[in-house]
Amino acid sequence: MLGALVRRMKRDKFQRAPFPPEWLPHVEKRLAFASRYSDDERARFLGQLHAFLKEKRWEGASGFDVTDEVRVTVSGHAVRLTRNLDLSLYDDLVSIVIYPDHLKLDGKEGAVLGLAHRYGTVALSWKAVLSGGNNENDGLNTALHEFAHVLDLRDGDFDGTPPFDRPSEAHAWARAFAPRFLELRAQPARNFLREYGATNEAEFFAVATEAFFEKPDQLKKRVPGLYDEMARFYRVSPSEL
Repeated sequence: MLGALVRRMKRDKFQRAPFPPEWLPHVEKRLAFASRYSDDERARFLGQLHAFLKEKRWEGASGFDVTDEVRVTVSGHAVRLTRNLDLSLYDDLVSIVIYPDHLKLDGKEGAVLGLAHRYGTVALSWKAVLSGGNNENDGLNTALHEFAHVLDLRDGDFDGTPPFDRPSEAHAWARAFAPRFLELRAQPARNFLREYGATNEAEFFAVATEAFFEKPDQLKKRVPGLYDEMARFYRVSPSEL
């Protein structure tokens, strides 16, 4: 209890503190989506970014140098998801490991670009983070994908259902998500969401999150019920920005 209180006090301090001016060029260069926020939204976003960056442990892998630009960029993608939520949703996330290119993992075949671990670590390819930020409208954003997994895990499982305050909210979520997940599994080639989301419910939520933030107009038009539930959870409607 005391530890949580101390963490809350430190977080509030960073969120209220002036945003470090030397970080602003990184925001402008790497987080273009923030330019569409209102003044109040931008202030809240920068406050969360500041707190998130200071709270987490940052590590470079394969000789990668984790600079302020890297920390600001990755933190910005993380708090893009939570800027209207409580940053405590990331309390179980302890460290962020950045690789220069694809991840080097035992037992994993192919190019792995990101991974959210159950034990409090997210690993990301810096190359993939940059690609996701540079192509804002393609629905492919590794950082958003992996941080969506962290939110999903907050209730104890990678199950495609993020934490809700009331059972009725979880039931409404399931009613919107389950049919769309089954549709993607049945007809991936004809679906708006990319096929990787058919892997399991957790990947469906992460893929849907990428589409929600990067292709909101198309998602709202093609799958309005899914869009509405995601807007209720994230407390934002990207199609209106």
